[in-house]
Amino acid sequence: AVVSTQSTGDIVEHVRKIINNADIKIDVIYANEASPISSTESEGYNVLHHTIKQIFPEAIVLPGLLTGGTDSKYYGELCDDVYRFAPSYLSAEDIKLFHGHDELITVKNYEQTINFFYHLLNNLDKSFEVKLH
Repeated sequence: AVVSTQSTGDIVEHVRKIINNADIKIDVIYANEASPISSTESEGYNVLHHTIKQIFPEAIVLPGLLTGGTDSKYYGELCDDVYRFAPSYLSAEDIKLFHGHDELITVKNYEQTINFFYHLLNNLDKSFEVKLH
């Protein structure tokens, strides 16, 4: 398993140890290093958490691992924490619509996304404290 604290070099070295054959050459053609882990104790996380509960009250908010590549990798130099979140209920059929021919999201998901970001922007000037149970 690969964890977010491992570098490309760490992974290549691990593969070398497993293969244990100096005659086999390993070349990394392309790699992006893992993004830093974003804080769950920051003001930004608290606003995000509050807004998620405001719009999706039944949601359980917790950190997760995003395995896909996003443009958010470019934001790490601009701020301390980068949160990757899609404010929509996505079915298996909805996910198939991403990054394909005629890529789209449903009108319902579009409305949910606009509603979420409207509330997020309105909440940015307020303070929230996340209460973990």
